[in-house]
Amino acid sequence: MARQRTPIRRWLFWTTAAVWIATLAALLIATHTHPATTARIAVSLREISFRTNARHILEPSDEEQLLISGVGSLQIRLNSPQPLSVGGVVIPASSVQIDGGPSSACSFYQVRSSGINLDGTSAITLGVPNPVGTTAFDLKAHGGALNGNLTSRPTTGDLKPGVECARVRTNQGPVGDVVVNLSPEGGDAIFFATSADTQMSFDLTANSEIGDTQVPILGQVRFSHNDPRTLDEKTVLLKGKNEVSFEKVGKNEILDEADLLVVDPKSDFYLTRFKVKDGINIIMYGIARDVRRGPGAGALETLMPTLFDHLDNMKRIYGVAPSLVTLILGILDKMKLLPEK
Repeated sequence: MARQRTPIRRWLFWTTAAVWIATLAALLIATHTHPATTARIAVSLREISFRTNARHILEPSDEEQLLISGVGSLQIRLNSPQPLSVGGVVIPASSVQIDGGPSSACSFYQVRSSGINLDGTSAITLGVPNPVGTTAFDLKAHGGALNGNLTSRPTTGDLKPGVECARVRTNQGPVGDVVVNLSPEGGDAIFFATSADTQMSFDLTANSEIGDTQVPILGQVRFSHNDPRTLDEKTVLLKGKNEVSFEKVGKNEILDEADLLVVDPKSDFYLTRFKVKDGINIIMYGIARDVRRGPGAGALETLMPTLFDHLDNMKRIYGVAPSLVTLILGILDKMKLLPEK
């Protein structure tokens, strides 16, 4: 009998050891694996760059001045003939055709924009020159032309509607500068189209706001910019409640304004809201492959929940089920709706 116990003991030893090794291996994997999950990023910043295939961006807004660099063409329809100055020669005009190129620039005064249409996938940079109490806002686009419609606004005090362009052709004339006086009562229609690389600078009216919702994001987003003097990567976060949250596991991470932040979307990732007010306030939401932060580009660490966090959350959810069943049975018993024993 003693000889038969030895193999059994060995079998029990190795079985127990295998269970412990498998458990430790599973625990190690669960605590070091970070599956893709839904992330919400809510931050205030000075600048942000991203790629998008959106067909339209920016809500309507009122501008005291709008500067467009890289104007491709303008079509202006005036309510009534207005003075048109081309190369110092002033003539009345009721419509104006302006053609430009990458080096052309136009300033528009007292206008309302209806937003911007994008031609294909574009790299967009949104920025504010001064984040405190700003009414100025910049948009840069690379890789796709932009177009949109403007409407002139009535004269208000010393602010008169008008258009000034440099290095353009007016009504198929020679290259030069042009000044278009728009109708004092407003209502003139302007269509603009840009070159593939352009910048638009908005100087909003005091009571106007600019922003947008549901802008699809393609590819990695780095919440930083490169210092032109040193090429070092610097954060663009501002003071405020900057937060990354993972709602499926109830995990929230507060960001410091000195943190670098990098987001790698997996799918269905959107700039769900952005608004220009004391900087750019944005909310991004969608399925992220990775979200990292750190004090510098070489020291980024993931914020993503581990597989263990997901399993622990599922355990809590499923652990509620027996309690709910017990509660329901108790209510039914009180109401005498259960069959008698």
